[in-house]
Amino acid sequence: MRLIALGLVIGVLAGCFPLAGQMRMGPVDDMLPPQPDRCGLAALPDLRGAPMAQLADFRLIGPLRVLWPGQEITHEVIPARLNAEVDVTGRILRLMCG
Repeated sequence: MRLIALGLVIGVLAGCFPLAGQMRMGPVDDMLPPQPDRCGLAALPDLRGAPMAQLADFRLIGPLRVLWPGQEITHEVIPARLNAEVDVTGRILRLMCG
């Protein structure tokens, strides 16, 4: 009986720790360090405060990822990806590569 209980405890605790190769999740500022401009950010006008739908007016080099308030992301960086951090109304707070 003790072995079964010990096995259950170990199983539960093992689920609390990421295995090698698993993606970590966290807040945008922790997971996405500043990146060089490889996503064409310099070619875009200052869109702070604009609705995110306005990004559809521009040809982007790579994919677009919209980051909502409180959203956690993986630490995966895609240099050509444009990240648009928006507020709860969908207005752009900042744009960054990665």
